[in-house]
Amino acid sequence: MPPPAPQLSAVTWQVSTMTPTQSKRLKIGQRVAWHDSADDQGTVSASDWSGVRIEWDNGKNQFFHHNNMGEVELPRPNLG
Repeated sequence: MPPPAPQLSAVTWQVSTMTPTQSKRLKIGQRVAWHDSADDQGTVSASDWSGVRIEWDNGKNQFFHHNNMGEVELPRPNLG
């Protein structure tokens, strides 16, 4: 007989993709994460009608169009 399946906690963190509307609401200085990662985080450094610029903690800069922010998320409080 196989061992019983592990039990999942009643409280889990739900990762969601950022929508264009959420992206448009990001403020300069707000922290974001790539794929809910504690290691891949950055700060919004610019925002305009077409998208946002993120300065990643690894020193790179990247521009994302508002409709292409599906892999960028707000970090969980305990990742900060």
